[in-house]
Amino acid sequence: MESCAATGHAYLALGTFPVHNPSNGALLAEVPEHSQTDVQSAVEHARRAQPAWAALSFAQRARGLRKLVRVMRDDPRLLDLLTSESGKPRYEAEVFEMLYTLELTRFYTSRAARRALQTQVRGSLLFANKRARVAYRSHGVVAVIGPWNWPLLNNFADAIAPLLAGNSVVLKPSEWTPLTSLRVAALWQQVGLPSDVFQVVTGRADTGVALVAACDMVFFTGSQRAGRQVGKAAGERLIPAVLELGGKSAMIVLRDADLPRAARAAVWSGFAHSGQVCVRTERVFVEDAVADEFIALCEAETKRLRHGAGTDAEVFDVGAMTFPPQMARAQAQIADALAHGARVLCGGQRAERSGNFFQPTLIADATLQMQVMNEETFGPVLPIMRVQNAEQALRLTNQSSLGLSGSVWSRDTARARAIAEQIDAGSVCVNDVLLNYLFVQAPLGGIKASGMGTRHGIESLQRFCRLQSVVEDRPCFGPISALVAKLIGFPYDRRVLQAVRWLMKWMY
Repeated sequence: MESCAATGHAYLALGTFPVHNPSNGALLAEVPEHSQTDVQSAVEHARRAQPAWAALSFAQRARGLRKLVRVMRDDPRLLDLLTSESGKPRYEAEVFEMLYTLELTRFYTSRAARRALQTQVRGSLLFANKRARVAYRSHGVVAVIGPWNWPLLNNFADAIAPLLAGNSVVLKPSEWTPLTSLRVAALWQQVGLPSDVFQVVTGRADTGVALVAACDMVFFTGSQRAGRQVGKAAGERLIPAVLELGGKSAMIVLRDADLPRAARAAVWSGFAHSGQVCVRTERVFVEDAVADEFIALCEAETKRLRHGAGTDAEVFDVGAMTFPPQMARAQAQIADALAHGARVLCGGQRAERSGNFFQPTLIADATLQMQVMNEETFGPVLPIMRVQNAEQALRLTNQSSLGLSGSVWSRDTARARAIAEQIDAGSVCVNDVLLNYLFVQAPLGGIKASGMGTRHGIESLQRFCRLQSVVEDRPCFGPISALVAKLIGFPYDRRVLQAVRWLMKWMY
């Protein structure tokens, strides 16, 4: 028997799997691989606990979540685990993952969020004697299936909205980075929140398959291949699903852009967390008139980057790659680009040190014949392609089958906004990058093959609820309602039909 610290229940796990530090290969832990029976048991416990959680007021749930994230913020172990299992710099763990989690919780526990889930009363001009009470009801058990690149931001943080909406959550983190989620589950218990309302199950793909088969809604972040399987399984069960499946985000740099600022943003967006960011800049289209200057600025910025490992926020900029297969993918795309005439200005290979380190790689003279301009890299490779004008850049941007994010750079803000609104992507920045992910008040999600549904915003909080409408008489119109009921029911009356015809002409 393996004791699951994430749930407080004892499960007969299939065995264990190792979790290693990608910076040095050190074994961090052996984690239970939960079986289908384990997952079903976790969901059953979550389903039994959910009604009492939903019966609490929004304010009560909000107080519990705010208390938890404060404990997470001050916990001495959580961020150490996060950086150890992901290989990212401590700076990114704190400034992005922890800050994001705190801000998301602040927003979703705000008065605006509470009002968004309150029962609404709606009237009708046609039936002035009636009113509809529209209530937001929780789905039940929400499965959150998280990726390996953001062990906190795209794992527990994705559970905050469904929990505040009154659902219970069973979280399945990636087998590459489960330790952060397990620590959060332990802190959940420590602060006295209902243990079965939030649980973590660990394992590989089969564990996720079992969870999708048992839950009432799915929130999945990951690859297109896995996301399509999750979407298909959810569709067969007729349960709602939110899917974020990656992107090929383009940066469009116009000739009147602030080039030093754009270059710094391109390098940061391209190489943050070793390029393992879904909304990162995956390709750059720059107008030919300023391409040489922009490329030179990007090269200088890239050469300043510091590779390293550890937990000191001041020591390095680019850490290890969490998922080793991405290094082979990056290497293959670089080789293909070179074969098609590209120039590698910086990097181009694994770093000369132990661990999963890959050099930040800047590619010039990119063309659409290269894999790196068409296929998601999800690694520290940034290709730059020259274009004649903004119209060509926009056309090439929209040729992609992916549509998650993007950015437009120009000192003419009105023109940049007009171009941004024509980009086929769920979220676009003007003269900035990545920060759209931290702007949690606005919805963010993909279109086309980048997924469906959104996170963030009031819209996402409401998405984790089902709507229920109850139509009833207005008390002061009781006699009129009784009369209307007699007039419009069986047996049908020609005089009523004539009256309805007159009403339709008058009203419409």
